[in-house]
Amino acid sequence: MQQQSPRPRRREEHELEFSRIVAFSDGVFAIAITLLVLQINVPSHISSDSDLAHQITHQHGDLIAYAVSFAVIGRFWVSHHGNFAMLRAIDPRLVVVNLVYLAFVCLIPYPTDLLGGFNDSSVSVALYALVVGIASLLALMMVRYTRRKGLLVPAAAAQAAANERAMIVPPIVFLGSIPFAFVIPSWTPFLWLLLAVDGRLRS
Repeated sequence: MQQQSPRPRRREEHELEFSRIVAFSDGVFAIAITLLVLQINVPSHISSDSDLAHQITHQHGDLIAYAVSFAVIGRFWVSHHGNFAMLRAIDPRLVVVNLVYLAFVCLIPYPTDLLGGFNDSSVSVALYALVVGIASLLALMMVRYTRRKGLLVPAAAAQAAANERAMIVPPIVFLGSIPFAFVIPSWTPFLWLLLAVDGRLRS
């Protein structure tokens, strides 16, 4: 006997459950984005203002990595918020994919710390690109899944299709930059700027 997939739970019938999923997701984003700044150490053993300025200057790698990851996670949150606002129903598979997606979002502070301290290391640059690339890919999968399974409000179908087309770009850029990380690691992050130029960082 073939097992039937669980029936999608309509939003108006399960508003509390839907709100809990969104609240949990927002909490994960908030924690991940807070961890970014907690990984920047405050200079210690300062003897003068010039010494302090010198140590802050030497933290430029950490500060740049923080700024990049803040923008990435912030954009992830904006996109996640918009995509979930278009849902009329949820199902268990969407919940599972969302959890896996949040696991990678929560992991971003770790490669960010590595990138700040070892921005010329192939391993740190490649790991950052891998984590963000997988998170972007999972975001794309969620939008595609909700659209194909009819979990969206009818009026949002066209917007979801446009979002899906745009969300193809980030995983291609990040995952595609991994080979460059093993050749020109210090220049590889500039490839990620293609997303800003393209204007379509929607995952």
